[in-house]
Amino acid sequence: MSENKKKSSFSKLKNIGSMDIKDIKSLFSKEYVVKDKTSIKKIKAKAEKSRNIIAFDIGTNSIKMVDGKFYKDKLSINKLIEVPTPEGAIADGQILNALTLKDEIAFALKGNGIRTKDAICTTNSSLIINREVIIPQVEEEEMETVIRYEIQQYLPINLDDYIIQYTILDEILSDTGAKLKLNVISYPKKIANNYYELLLELDLKPYALDVNYNSINKLSNYGKTAENEGQFIGGTVAFIDMGATSINVTIFKNGKLDFTRIIKAGGFNIDYALSQSLDMSVKATESQKINKGNLENIEENDTLNLTIRDAVDELIEEIERLLQFYSNKSAGSIIEKVFIYGGTSNIKGLDLYMAEKLNKNVISVSKLDNVDISTKNTDDEPICEYLNAIGSIIRL
Repeated sequence: MSENKKKSSFSKLKNIGSMDIKDIKSLFSKEYVVKDKTSIKKIKAKAEKSRNIIAFDIGTNSIKMVDGKFYKDKLSINKLIEVPTPEGAIADGQILNALTLKDEIAFALKGNGIRTKDAICTTNSSLIINREVIIPQVEEEEMETVIRYEIQQYLPINLDDYIIQYTILDEILSDTGAKLKLNVISYPKKIANNYYELLLELDLKPYALDVNYNSINKLSNYGKTAENEGQFIGGTVAFIDMGATSINVTIFKNGKLDFTRIIKAGGFNIDYALSQSLDMSVKATESQKINKGNLENIEENDTLNLTIRDAVDELIEEIERLLQFYSNKSAGSIIEKVFIYGGTSNIKGLDLYMAEKLNKNVISVSKLDNVDISTKNTDDEPICEYLNAIGSIIRL
């Protein structure tokens, strides 16, 4: 990257840190670096224009790309693309090898005839700090100062290295005065900047940076989330993104984010267990897991599925521990439904098996109602693997 581009990138990042926008959805949009409410209104008007977006969800194992549009409250998808992530290019949401990542994505964009320039990256990482805080009700211009003070009381981090964004969840009235319950995201500037530079190197226009739980929140509130499952998501529901190296558990209460945690285990744990029991390479066992894995009616001599079941049991134990922690923390809030998605959720019978183990209604997301998907390769591409990228296209 040229020195001028680098300077521009770091300069923009500095401005991002002082934004007065209450979510992380528009970190890289030039128009969103604002100082007053008048500017915000103008920006919202501009955002209404029709534009195609290319959205990237870059995981450790694969890169999901979605070309689509959100216009006049309608979400339409043109293409779904998945390619392998170069080995060692991504770890825990951080870009480690930008050059190989850029080459892989550039080749995929060209090969699929993608000419869209406005780009979004949606990410997640254990380094992104998400906390619920309660502060005294103060004037809007004082919010960031008060939030930063609260965060510094219990997090040993240098706030200069983070972008702070917040969402107001509720107003609390008490004897000591009105207070605000906030969800605060502390996003490492280094991670944000690396994604921004990656898009520039691909000759794309960085439009926004999202976080996966925000993308899923928008998608779940946009319309029906799963086949035959009512209208908008209400009550307390959990969305579990079952990836290769991590499982992201996100809980929404009445359409608002209430809890999110990352389990550092995933599909690779199942692959490794299979490689040990079948005496195969870890890479070779992945196709065995997806093509032959079946958690329904396992026979006693079925080594493959017995191994998958044992490995899945360990993952479910971690998930159950988090769900119980949430219930204890939230004064016994009952999780009414659990939606599973991501690559590992493709194992046949996993939803029914998890429902029995967790004693909850578990739904594997296989369909998105109210989303116009015109791409011809939908039948070959499990929709459950693209939810994060699809949701990130929705701009509210």
